[in-house]
Amino acid sequence: MTTDTCHDDSYPPPVQRKAVLFCPECDHESPISGDWETTTVGDERLLVCTDCGSVVDRRSRDRSELVEPA
Repeated sequence: MTTDTCHDDSYPPPVQRKAVLFCPECDHESPISGDWETTTVGDERLLVCTDCGSVVDRRSRDRSELVEPA
């Protein structure tokens, strides 16, 4: 038994962006290293939406070093 694996290559595949955050309040979206405001409070690093001021990500500073922009 054979399986037909034909697919349509006439359109490019959709571009998938990795590590995109979405603001739960205003639906603003940007990569982790995008236009979020970065604030440190105590031992936490916060990413704050530049449109509405909501916190979209909260991490301990130890873990935040993995996602800081280069």
